[in-house]
Amino acid sequence: MTPTTLHSTRVSARTAMSLWLMSISLLRERLHSKVSCSSLKLLKAVVSTQSTGLMMEIYEDKDNYKKFYEQFGKNLKLGIHEDSTNRKKLSDLLMYYSSHSGDEMTSLKDYVSRMKENQKDIYYITGENRDTVKNSAFVERVRKHGYEVLYMTEPIDEYCVQQLKEYDGKNLVSVTKEGVELPEDEDAKKKFEEDKATYEGLCKVMKDILDAKVEKVCVSQRLVTSPCCIVTSQYGWTANMERIMKAQALRDNSSLGYMAAKKHLELNPDHLIIKELKKKADDNKNDKAVKDLVMLLFETSLLASGFSLEDPTTHSSRIHRMIELGLGIEDDGTSEEVIEDLPPLEGDDTEASKMEEVD
Repeated sequence: MTPTTLHSTRVSARTAMSLWLMSISLLRERLHSKVSCSSLKLLKAVVSTQSTGLMMEIYEDKDNYKKFYEQFGKNLKLGIHEDSTNRKKLSDLLMYYSSHSGDEMTSLKDYVSRMKENQKDIYYITGENRDTVKNSAFVERVRKHGYEVLYMTEPIDEYCVQQLKEYDGKNLVSVTKEGVELPEDEDAKKKFEEDKATYEGLCKVMKDILDAKVEKVCVSQRLVTSPCCIVTSQYGWTANMERIMKAQALRDNSSLGYMAAKKHLELNPDHLIIKELKKKADDNKNDKAVKDLVMLLFETSLLASGFSLEDPTTHSSRIHRMIELGLGIEDDGTSEEVIEDLPPLEGDDTEASKMEEVD
């Protein structure tokens, strides 16, 4: 064997040995990774089980659990959102203020024990604080019928209820979204159908005025003292969730477009404002006062329902004009006009429009 051939053989052997050692090293790393993942999963399962057991023990002592929940309630709700394995056990530990609990918090288990015989769902409302949700228009009829409403006032609650769809066979239903059906007798159902037929024309006029600002205008079953409110679609964001997402420092603006709440304007057929507005719209749906009132009702409903205004300046100008009318102040032409004229509605009477111009 020549020196050149011997050298080549040694290089080939050294290369093969290096490749073999490299493959062994890669295999060891891969095996170590698998073992580590398995160990971490096992550790996570053990820690979660042990932690849940300890929290259940603390739960038996109400005073100690109240202190525990004040410190770690948010973490518990985060566990509901992330830990699907222990979600059912953790849901037993959740505590909320409610319309029936006063200054004490109540559990979902206690809520279910107080449910009426004909009640099928667990009602809740999300918002910025307890006073806001307690006085919200959305809870008017629910509370009037004696049903309990849970007050969820922490941002994590919005994420928590997205995963916790039901408890003890009862669906969790947001009173701020469409499709809330309260148990009603036959007389109430008949009245609702009559109201829908009576206010069908007004709903169409208001939808034409508001156009793309709302998805639809309809008669409401949830209002008692408020003239109207803005509800959201079943699968979109609530007003509270939209507020939370807009406050994110690193938010993705592209998601706001398709996840933003689809707004439905619901009218209270028993409210004097809605009744008088219907009379005005029936007399002349193209009356500028009707259009101003519709826009003002919509904007105030946005604020009362937890949304923000896109154009606060225009809303302020409308309020100022209403104040001037209330005080009997005539426009002297010195105030800056910032409110754009709304387009004429479909089916306008040309002669009526000309009469308005003459007036």
